[in-house]
Amino acid sequence: MKNKKIILDKTGIENKINRIAFSIIEQYHLEKNITMIGFEKNGFLIAKKIQNVIKKNHRIKVSIHKIALKSKNEYLISPVICKEDMKNIFLVDDVLKSGKTIIYGIKTILNYPIKNLKTIILVNRNHNQFPIGVDYVGLNLSTTLQDHIEVILEKNNEVVYLV
Repeated sequence: MKNKKIILDKTGIENKINRIAFSIIEQYHLEKNITMIGFEKNGFLIAKKIQNVIKKNHRIKVSIHKIALKSKNEYLISPVICKEDMKNIFLVDDVLKSGKTIIYGIKTILNYPIKNLKTIILVNRNHNQFPIGVDYVGLNLSTTLQDHIEVILEKNNEVVYLV
């Protein structure tokens, strides 16, 4: 079994999420609402954490949606994005490795008549095989292709490991 090395503990994760949330507040402070679409499980949990920080510190309304794998390379957003929430969209995931998941998520989002799309990644591994630009990054981490990033966001256990 490979050794696990902690790269972000609970405090580190909170600091990264706070920095991302305050960057969004700074850039979108004049907006009435924004929309976060988080990939099922960790991306969705990160989106909710960002929403909580924004809600605590600003008046921007943040609507939350989940994007989940429906079938191979096809994703579904729930609940459906309403018209007033299509102006400023943020697609959220925990780790960016190749960019494939994000690209298929973007493909799904582009079925809506959105105005603006930004990406939020907690850990960017810098191994993009697809031309993905990340707008908000918690941590840029150069790893080998054999390395794995494990993100755990449980109630009493929040940690990011390099495995």
